[in-house]
Amino acid sequence: MLRRQFHRLVLFAKPGLNLSLATTLVVSSGLLVSLPGLMKGSPGLLPVLAETATAGTNPVKAPDITGTWQGELAPGRTVTWIFAPQGKLFFMTAPPPEGLPPKALELHYQVNASSKPMGLNIDLAENRTVLTIFELAANDQMRIQILGTAPGQPRPTTFDRPSLFRKVSPTTALPPNTEVVGGRSRTH
Repeated sequence: MLRRQFHRLVLFAKPGLNLSLATTLVVSSGLLVSLPGLMKGSPGLLPVLAETATAGTNPVKAPDITGTWQGELAPGRTVTWIFAPQGKLFFMTAPPPEGLPPKALELHYQVNASSKPMGLNIDLAENRTVLTIFELAANDQMRIQILGTAPGQPRPTTFDRPSLFRKVSPTTALPPNTEVVGGRSRTH
């Protein structure tokens, strides 16, 4: 993941020199390394502050999407997604069918925050990953592209009738007596 880093540079120029031109020439020509040699024995130079942008390798921090989210995958088909720590994602129907304990399908996810819109990888099973996009909106809402995504398909680059999810709780705990399917089977 790349992001731009800004570096401050102090240049020295003779009075009356076109400073913006001098700054542009020094920065764009890559002469930053040779500036100290130019400065020795050059009286009467004025300091000028310039900023340069360079590509860095510092990771872009992914947004915290942990918590319980609800939305519709299709009209009248409400689901709950619980984004838990360590990249776990629990998929549940909301609410569970009457008289049955809640069930959750355990999946895994990764966020790519360096792309616009951000990327979301949802691992359904070994070697079966859905690549999609999402963005966080105001009022604890998330737009996510679900329509047209499938394992093995390329990641969409734009939204086309995205699903809207709303964060209903910061909790990452499953409801009591939830049966977990997939991943490691266990009861919570």
